[in-house]
Amino acid sequence: MGQSKLWKGVLLGAVVGAIVALMDKDTRKYVGEKSRSTGARCQSYMKHPSEAIHNLRVNYESFSTQLNKGVVDLLELLDKAESMLNKVGEINQEVKEQLKAVDDDPKQSS
Repeated sequence: MGQSKLWKGVLLGAVVGAIVALMDKDTRKYVGEKSRSTGARCQSYMKHPSEAIHNLRVNYESFSTQLNKGVVDLLELLDKAESMLNKVGEINQEVKEQLKAVDDDPKQSS
């Protein structure tokens, strides 16, 4: 029961939001232009479905290439960060050893 009310409320809110947004003349003009453009594109794809498939494949390949490049760049950054953290860890260990050596020296000379 509660879930039904939730979806009704979401739908009602979307409708009210759309009505309020369409009160603006520029918004109505923009929605009208985009609707006509999308309708024309859909009609074109209905007449030439192979063009739709081709465009889909081209866009997918472009997205895939960009995603792969982003993953490669991210992996390079992670490798650099790991290398830097290893160097910091080595320096930290050296400093601890030197501090321990300094702390041990006064005790031995006494």
